[in-house]
Amino acid sequence: MSDEQQQGRRADRAGATAPGRRGLASSRKVDVLVVLGMVLPTVVVLAVALIRGDDTEPYPDAPPSAARLTDASVVCAAASSSTAGDVVVSRLPRMSGGEVAVHAAADDAATLRELSPVDVESGRLTTVATDGDVLVTGTDAAAPGLVAGRTGEARAAAECRGPSYDEWYVGLGAAAKNASSIELVNPDTGPAVVEIALYGRRGLLVEAEELHGIRVPGQQVMRLDLSDLVPRRGTLAAHLTVVRGRVVPTVRHTYDPLGRGTPRIDFLPAQAEPATENLLLGVPPDSSGEVHLFNPGADEARATVRVVSDSAVFTPAGLDDVVVPAGTVRQVPLSNVLTEEAAQGALGLQVVSEQPLVASVRLLDDDLGLVAPVTAVEQNQLTTAVVPAGPKLLALAGAERTGTVRVTATDARGEVLLDEKVVEVDADRGYSLELPDDAVLVTIDPRNTSIAGTVVLTGDRIGVLRMRAAAVDAEIPVVRPE
Repeated sequence: MSDEQQQGRRADRAGATAPGRRGLASSRKVDVLVVLGMVLPTVVVLAVALIRGDDTEPYPDAPPSAARLTDASVVCAAASSSTAGDVVVSRLPRMSGGEVAVHAAADDAATLRELSPVDVESGRLTTVATDGDVLVTGTDAAAPGLVAGRTGEARAAAECRGPSYDEWYVGLGAAAKNASSIELVNPDTGPAVVEIALYGRRGLLVEAEELHGIRVPGQQVMRLDLSDLVPRRGTLAAHLTVVRGRVVPTVRHTYDPLGRGTPRIDFLPAQAEPATENLLLGVPPDSSGEVHLFNPGADEARATVRVVSDSAVFTPAGLDDVVVPAGTVRQVPLSNVLTEEAAQGALGLQVVSEQPLVASVRLLDDDLGLVAPVTAVEQNQLTTAVVPAGPKLLALAGAERTGTVRVTATDARGEVLLDEKVVEVDADRGYSLELPDDAVLVTIDPRNTSIAGTVVLTGDRIGVLRMRAAAVDAEIPVVRPE
């Protein structure tokens, strides 16, 4: 090959890779795409890190904080011939007090009408004279520690309380002899929506469509008669849930001997949630009636019924455990529990189970009495209840350790009848203290231990009112950024 030919080939090879040629352009395009594919994800991650900050660890869980309550509503259900008595409003000791708004429904009316406001202070009782439903609302300094109840020598008394969002009942009826009505009071101006699930001996009553999506208009009273809506025999349980707004529920139960006597009325208190230990305080030793148990779980439960007396807490000899299938209601006759030997000094019952249960007691003699589980009052937590006049006693139990409970009782004129009477308490036994007949305001102050208490109506009456802590502080949840 000549020298000119060799120089021409070298020139051709050099020209093939010269800038601007197709071969080099294609190679550079591929390299740029690869580089972008590697760099862009890194840039995005760095940008997100800069926005969120360097701390990528999740926020730790924190309990809600407490702040003084600025809005409180208390509702008292309407009275009847056997539950007569004016509504009395008061306040926990050492609360500053103030003026509260009052709404009431005349007799069986459905609308709450505004009445004149009243001033409510600690140690003083303010009367709202009406037999209808009463709503008392306090704001700002007038909200904390607000309590109310009906006085007069009534044979039955409903708990006056604030709104609830989720609660349980067992011992309802929907027949001619045992009939329950559920009263729903909406304290707000906007509507509320309620769901009620009913259970019987065979489980959930799926056909109770009338109890789903119940709309309660603002500041209205709605009454649901179960014997009209879902008539059936047997004892029922209910799970009530408020899915919108606020509602104050009350269950009124009537026992009608059907021509063989006068109908008897009492109110069935609610249980906040199923529990493995249910203390039913205020069951007299000579009572007749039934213990009602409901198992809301998916597994069978075995329950032991114990007697709480003034000397011990024990299981009566020969009493077998109660088997409660999942989703069903069962009964135990009180005569099987309060035998002649076991009834000595009895103040109540305790139901213990591995699975959480809902429990209540229906007492039936010349009067009707309904007992639901009590909740503990923490040590140094002042708790006040408005109670009917007439003979009664204070029953205490459920202490965690040795301690004292200071009891104060006041009459309707504000005169102190018991001034911090000291009751020494200990675990695994109950205590009772007779209260003056004229006492309508009872305050307990536990020291060194928590305690549970009820005021038990005596004489020719059967009735129990639980000592329940009034709302003083509101829980403020901790809000975390997304």
